[in-house]
Amino acid sequence: MQTLLFIEDDRDIRAALRLALEDEGYKVLEANNGASGLKTFSTETVDLVLLDLRLPDLSGF
Repeated sequence: MQTLLFIEDDRDIRAALRLALEDEGYKVLEANNGASGLKTFSTETVDLVLLDLRLPDLSGF
């Protein structure tokens, strides 16, 4: 199973995409801000990061 890290501050967008990706067989890790996303990325094995470019605490660029 491939693991995705989805970093998005909008709870509704995170929930909708998580459900869709889990239905396709992916393990989805979530973070609601950049700092939390960096922490998760450093402690988990992640195959792909989906990143919101406009986070409140860090730039996605």
